[in-house]
Amino acid sequence: MFYYDQPADMVLYQGLALRELGDEKGACACFNSLLDYGERHLEDRPQVDYFAVSLPDFLVFEEDRTLADQVHCHYLMGLACFGYGRKEEASRAFRRALELDHSHLNCRIYLEMAEETAG
Repeated sequence: MFYYDQPADMVLYQGLALRELGDEKGACACFNSLLDYGERHLEDRPQVDYFAVSLPDFLVFEEDRTLADQVHCHYLMGLACFGYGRKEEASRAFRRALELDHSHLNCRIYLEMAEETAG
């Protein structure tokens, strides 16, 4: 994710708004972009790809980039399933992300929303 990328949940909301406006094809394009990215990049092994001036020479907390990428991919797939109305699938994806990162706040929020509306 780059600093200028649109937040993933905004893509979800864009799709939901398009659906409300009667543009189901546009909505599906938004949801598909989330699902496609999550599925294609789930097994990536990301590396730092920016110039050294952007990277502090002393890192207090080194993050496992592969783990963070997997969490993000499960989150994206959960958002896509949520947008499609597949709430149980969305819940599974959010739970998987939370297994890897218990502190992912957005996963907790959307998991709760998916479980509230699944019944």
